[in-house]
Amino acid sequence: MAGDRFLAKGVTRTKRQRNGRPVNKGGAAAAGPKSRSKKAAKGSEDSGSDSDGIGDIESLEHQYGPNEDELSSEDEDEFLESAADKRLRLAKEYIGKVRTAAEQHSGEIDAAQIDRDLIAERLMTDAKERTGKWSRRIAEQFLYGVDEEHLTELKQGSRSTITCAAVTPDGKFVFSGSKDGSMTKWDAQNGKRIWTVKAQRKQKGGNKSGQAADAEAGKKKAVGHSDHILSIAISSDGQFVATGGRDRKINVWAVRDCRHLTTFHQHKDWVTGLVFRRGANHLYSCSADRMVKMWNIDELAYMDTLFGHQDSIISIAALQREQAVTVGGRDKTVRLWRIADEAQLVFRAGSTTDQQRLTKSLADANKSEATRALDLNQATRDDITRHEDLLRELAGQEIEMHEGSVDCVAMIDEETYVTGGDSGALSLWSVQKKKPIFVQHAAHGMQPNADGSQSVRPRWITALATVPYTDLVLSASSDGYMRLWRMRDGKLPGFDLVNVIEIGGIVNSIDIKEMTGSGGRNEDVLAVKRDLVVVAAVGLEPRLGRWTKGTARNAIKVFHLSAVKPQRK
Repeated sequence: MAGDRFLAKGVTRTKRQRNGRPVNKGGAAAAGPKSRSKKAAKGSEDSGSDSDGIGDIESLEHQYGPNEDELSSEDEDEFLESAADKRLRLAKEYIGKVRTAAEQHSGEIDAAQIDRDLIAERLMTDAKERTGKWSRRIAEQFLYGVDEEHLTELKQGSRSTITCAAVTPDGKFVFSGSKDGSMTKWDAQNGKRIWTVKAQRKQKGGNKSGQAADAEAGKKKAVGHSDHILSIAISSDGQFVATGGRDRKINVWAVRDCRHLTTFHQHKDWVTGLVFRRGANHLYSCSADRMVKMWNIDELAYMDTLFGHQDSIISIAALQREQAVTVGGRDKTVRLWRIADEAQLVFRAGSTTDQQRLTKSLADANKSEATRALDLNQATRDDITRHEDLLRELAGQEIEMHEGSVDCVAMIDEETYVTGGDSGALSLWSVQKKKPIFVQHAAHGMQPNADGSQSVRPRWITALATVPYTDLVLSASSDGYMRLWRMRDGKLPGFDLVNVIEIGGIVNSIDIKEMTGSGGRNEDVLAVKRDLVVVAAVGLEPRLGRWTKGTARNAIKVFHLSAVKPQRK
């Protein structure tokens, strides 16, 4: 930009090199008083010469930018334009990019309709995203039935339970962790295993003593975890992957060449959750030691520790701002950490499911006419019917279920997030209220009690994920299904079920990435419709224990969901 030429000499040198002219070793200091006096003496006769003498104007060029001979007409206009003209020019350039991207993804839509709908919608969307609030509605693009054509299954090849999985921002690679302490890198397209780090084993020195035993142990020592891997996260720029486990370690690796970078040992108990801040290589970790820690991965350094929870922290989520949301398990609190302000907001969870709340939930579902207008697939309509019948049945009984533990959290935007726990309720939160603004009771149905009695209990929510700044929320449990929910827009907050994907087994984690075009290229970032890559870690056992058994085999399931034009009635 024009103003940048007046900031530093280094900028000037970069500009001169880009124009193909050599830079004197002295930089701007080469233009001294002596050369200026010589140039002034020659006058206009030598004004167009290519001599080494430097006059007043070229002295300014040495300090602030290129001379008049090197300025093209566009550069000259940019150099002389006012602040208002500059804003107008940038706005026109941005709208031109939006128009080009919209035309590439709009088929035979005419230019007038593109101007009215796509460009205006995109400009409003960008403005809303800068405020940190969700704005894009994409859930209606994924109403079709999801079958084997959309699935790539990554088979673990062992009896160990998959506890966590994450996909790179470009959707090409998947990293997974399991209870045997191993981490694996996969090709998301063909399902092939690329690289595996086996669990680290303790080496015994035996009868050997002194430095010889230590040297041999050092040679045999492997890089990795020595216990269950419980969490995994990939940075938003796709450079780093971090893993945390029951051995209280956080390992950081390079995504590209799988090179181990460092190990953090500061946590005093299981590392249960990891998340990277979007747009910055800052890693947030949570642990059973009731602490949240922050790390600068660019510097491979520890930053700070946050305290407040009264029980083990089970899950953590973060977006672009310098803040994070955590859930404290059985302390039944949700905490929003505002790191820059050195403050935290405490929200009381522990929702209750009873007759009154079930009746209200049924009434809210009947008011949502927008769901009935959607072109839902038959499996989803059947699931909605079963869920409504279940709520009516529970409402007719004297039943009361309390949330005893909050197990997972995902952020929709900087001020809205969703949680799930052992009561099977899906809770929607806003920073404006201390209690949930909406609760979807028994979101994944009911199951018999483990004691063999005829009573039933809800299936707890084991995994949550969102597409940030959109209306799409994904949840999973032990019922073998993953559910896609749409956020309601308007005065009546809540969720509407829009799709059900059969997945099998206990889902221990969900990760989702929104593609910005073919291969995730930055030039397609303005695309209106974007495909999704959803990765689910499926295991025979829950991530943090062995109190129940699933029926499906241990595997990682990758779903490639293509965005389609919403069908409205």
